[in-house]
Amino acid sequence: MKDDSILDFTEVSLRAGVGIGLLLDQVSFAIAPKTRLAIVGPSGAGKTSLLRLMNRLSEPSSGQITYRQRPLSHYPVVELRRQIGLVMQDSKLLEQSVEETLCYPARLRGVGAASARRTLQPWLERLKIPQDWLGRQAVELSVGQRQRVAIARTLATSPDIVLLDEPTAAQDMGYAHHLLSYLASPDNPSTVMMVNHQLELMADWATHVLYLDQGKLVSYQSISQVDWLVLKQGIINAQNNDEWGDDNW
Repeated sequence: MKDDSILDFTEVSLRAGVGIGLLLDQVSFAIAPKTRLAIVGPSGAGKTSLLRLMNRLSEPSSGQITYRQRPLSHYPVVELRRQIGLVMQDSKLLEQSVEETLCYPARLRGVGAASARRTLQPWLERLKIPQDWLGRQAVELSVGQRQRVAIARTLATSPDIVLLDEPTAAQDMGYAHHLLSYLASPDNPSTVMMVNHQLELMADWATHVLYLDQGKLVSYQSISQVDWLVLKQGIINAQNNDEWGDDNW
């Protein structure tokens, strides 16, 4: 554990089930505050499993995760998820209007409806959510639109850490650049950890890159250390081996 880290993994493993192989195998790394971490690797590498552990949607089979020098398991789940927000690739929204969905976290904290709407307004502008979406039902939105709303809902709570699973995959390139620009700006106080297969975007956004393959940590590097051509070819080779090998998950 490093004294200046915000999150530490120490030999963390995650088993898929009884008699089934490991999704993550003795993964160790430490994240400093304000890091912008790109989590990359071939399909089935364990990237989303890593995010789920940080938010306690899954519990490690062995090893320990600490958040601000306390074991993750010592935090009540509700308290933890206020500090570590997770947005999955296919975001599930409540059967509410978009405005109600965005205001929901504030309303849970006892904020009045009018105050919640006022607090919401800057986030509509920052994340380019059109006013005419607010009256629509969240379930009517496309995958990309739902994801945009879910990201805004999470960021509006000012979490300590934001976990994002492929947040740019369903967005057009213009909006992807806009989102990453905000996440990298001084206006965003959160540490951000992002699963993303679009390496060309990560090269301009990340401060660090964590590379997983078959549940193992291959490398954890600062952006200045990354050889993007080597990294891309390694992921392609690993993906091809996984598709044609006997151990495809």
